[in-house]
Amino acid sequence: MEVAYRQLSDRLYLIDAGMHDEPERLACYYFDTPEPVLVECGPSVTRHNLVAALDELGVDDLAAIVVTHVHLDHAGAAGHLAARYPTAKIGVHGRGARHLADPTRLWASATRIYGEEGMQRLWGAMEPVPTERLVHLDEGDPVALGNGRAIRVMYTPGHARHHVVFLEDDSGGCFVGDAVGIAFPHGHVVQPLSPPPDFDPHLVTVQLRRLARLEPAFVGFAHFGPHHDPQAALAEAEVRLWDWVRFVEALPTDDEDAAAARLRTWVLDRYRADGHDEAMLSTYDSNTYWPMQVAGIQRWLAARPA
Repeated sequence: MEVAYRQLSDRLYLIDAGMHDEPERLACYYFDTPEPVLVECGPSVTRHNLVAALDELGVDDLAAIVVTHVHLDHAGAAGHLAARYPTAKIGVHGRGARHLADPTRLWASATRIYGEEGMQRLWGAMEPVPTERLVHLDEGDPVALGNGRAIRVMYTPGHARHHVVFLEDDSGGCFVGDAVGIAFPHGHVVQPLSPPPDFDPHLVTVQLRRLARLEPAFVGFAHFGPHHDPQAALAEAEVRLWDWVRFVEALPTDDEDAAAARLRTWVLDRYRADGHDEAMLSTYDSNTYWPMQVAGIQRWLAARPA
């Protein structure tokens, strides 16, 4: 895949990490500021795409690499990039820091879903981040960009207990990881992400409304890119989130594969009914692991108070 990046605003770039060696699957955001910062780093298997883009931008080192959460598509390359950029601090919520210091448990959990071959093909190996390089991020913490400019951290559980969002006032950007969902270009339909074990639609809704009150200039999706109508995106995310929960709640719980197939058919048929073309449907379909989405919702439904 060709190296791909573009400037979004003053000293802010979107870098296409080329996840799964496909374009527009994972967006990383690079602040070319006196203290340069990279937001998200993707899986290790395609870190070469990210490094090549940073090389073309003249980046020799970084002040910080910050990740919204420790899922492999967002933070899998953190250990490798810590070695590549030796002065960079690695910023992550405290609940996720231990998984970057010692990825063993995270790796084992993901392997139960994807299998060993799938882990190597899709994500690549993880390397531990030295504990002295880790910075624990939480609500209200700043990440310095230099010259008085900084990213602000917002703690946003709901997708994962260790999820944070990054806000930057000069660009107006709100870099949301998976807190809002996925919204691939051209269709830019906002679709929920509901993986186990931490998914909680009530918490997701709280974060969506908090983000709306902040009135960002754009939402920087990890999957994929900037959405320049934040209020519409956040409102759509909430409506579709609860539509999915209600649909899965009505399904039988004794056959996970059948439930996943029914959710997939229902979602894609609704997109067709809304007038979206088959290319757009294919993008969302190929980037949605339907059994995981059903499993997260069903887990939450089973655990909620009576």
